[in-house]
Amino acid sequence: DVGGQATVPGDPEFGVSQHVANVLLAARATGSEAPAALNVAYDPDIVDALESKGLTVAAFDAEASLEASIAAALDGTPDADVLYQTGAMGIEPIVYILGSDAVTVAERLRSVT
Repeated sequence: DVGGQATVPGDPEFGVSQHVANVLLAARATGSEAPAALNVAYDPDIVDALESKGLTVAAFDAEASLEASIAAALDGTPDADVLYQTGAMGIEPIVYILGSDAVTVAERLRSVT
């Protein structure tokens, strides 16, 4: 939001978010087959809406190592479509939506916003 108007700061590019890539790689290392992911600011209503659409949701610990916390989250819900953490001191709360391709993850988010 810039001056009350939605603004796109740039075009989507491959490889621009190491955070999303690291979450996706951690999920794949623990058994997820998802090759695509996107992130969006955490909002409990978004998480609830995604879950009500039939997606499997798992929370992970923002303060633990990423690999260990994703592994722990997926241990209980190996087929999770949505991973989220509610933040911690200096860590932004965030939601990651996983899927079979970029269109799928975008459509999942768009269906609830």
